[in-house]
Amino acid sequence: MKVAVLFSPGAGGKIIYNQIGEVLSEKLSNHEVYTHKGYYGMAYLPNAKVLPASIPEDYKTGIRFMTHSLASLGLDLFITVGGDGLAAYVADVLISEKYDIPIMGIGVGTANVGPIVSITPEFLKMLDLEHLKFVNIGAIHVIEGNKHIGYGFNDVVIGNTFLGTINGKIVNISVEAMVKKGEKLVERPAQDIVTEQFTIKKNGKPVKHGIQRPAQIVVSPIEVDNFYGRAITGALCKSVFSSNNAAIALLSHVVVKVEDDDSGIDSFMQVEHMLFGKDDVICISGLSSSGHIVIDGNPYLREENKVTFEYIPKLIRIARPL
Repeated sequence: MKVAVLFSPGAGGKIIYNQIGEVLSEKLSNHEVYTHKGYYGMAYLPNAKVLPASIPEDYKTGIRFMTHSLASLGLDLFITVGGDGLAAYVADVLISEKYDIPIMGIGVGTANVGPIVSITPEFLKMLDLEHLKFVNIGAIHVIEGNKHIGYGFNDVVIGNTFLGTINGKIVNISVEAMVKKGEKLVERPAQDIVTEQFTIKKNGKPVKHGIQRPAQIVVSPIEVDNFYGRAITGALCKSVFSSNNAAIALLSHVVVKVEDDDSGIDSFMQVEHMLFGKDDVICISGLSSSGHIVIDGNPYLREENKVTFEYIPKLIRIARPL
């Protein structure tokens, strides 16, 4: 089997990369393994074949370049070692460039909650690469204005911060500081992510909503394999019995954050859900200067007023242990 392995140097759990490299080297000893130089793979996989290429300094551009160069080898499996963000970047390239290569993620990032990142470092020792299950999963396609931004396999969050790791501690990091300067700057999540002109449209028609000024907006695929509805989940439980396998949520309080409070624990939190399916187009406009885009933990500085979401089923193949 021809396998590519790509590490994320900035992932939250990089302290255990050497251990993961040792286990992976053993697991892949009978396979043809490719990676890139430095801390993207060569430092942890001494027996892998390293592609001799100059990697762009910009992180996103570099990941795109490395993914394309590895995928063009005609791979049987693409393994990422990092978090949901690295997996999403790699998957975006595989989808956009039409590479039919299954992807499997080993989670050492900040959250590691998405469907691609299915292997923990602890489970890696028990992994049998000869017995994998391949599943097609869908994602949320995010478009800003008329420009493709990315695919969200876990969630797309509208806000000014994203979860990241600084010195081993999970914190809220500024989207603007990371995108503009490449700096990890701790920042409090903003509550004012929309303006008075905030509008939601489904298939071109405005949709009424009770929470006029949501503190956070989340859009997620909720496929049956990854989500099992209960009545307590309200409208979301209907997704199990229909083709509406994605949802947009307006929240009265910020959920994706480190700071804890009693919202939803000692007091009620307001949440509004609306389901949508593969033929639907959800468009939001009227976001404030704090309303940026975070896709599976990857920050994007929003520049256009209109952001569109589409659910695309069976978008990519992922590999999981049996």
